[in-house]
Amino acid sequence: AVVSTQSTGTTDTEIHELFQLMDVNKDQKLAPKELDCVLRALGINATEADLIEFIGELPTVDEGQDKDCVTYEQFAESIKKNMALTNETDSLQVTFNAFDHAGDGFIDSDKLKSVLSNLGLQFQDGDIQNIIHQVGSEGRISFDDFQRFMLNSDDII
Repeated sequence: AVVSTQSTGTTDTEIHELFQLMDVNKDQKLAPKELDCVLRALGINATEADLIEFIGELPTVDEGQDKDCVTYEQFAESIKKNMALTNETDSLQVTFNAFDHAGDGFIDSDKLKSVLSNLGLQFQDGDIQNIIHQVGSEGRISFDDFQRFMLNSDDII
């Protein structure tokens, strides 16, 4: 399958929040284009055929369902079945790496804005700077800053 991540600490709430983030047009289903956008942000380059195959492998929830899209129930079931990361830190590192395209260990405002934009989320420069200031130091976010924020905060960026 295209998506093969694992995590011992992923909750239903986190899976639902991820689904909502990916569902750019808010139609309660994920089209191949929406899946492709998020997978590319995570460094996974899937072809359209891969995405269609992935969607086709998912169990059908109801007969009237659009077979070219993924419902939340299908998405959640797939994520739960394919979880493989051994702990929360590994999961956070994967997420951090999606933002740290250059691999230099930091997320700056340009990287953050780019990934959020790729996910269909538009933020003003001032909002991006506020996020960087809240979470990081010296105008950027290190993995330690990111991990501390994610583990100690109920807020979602």
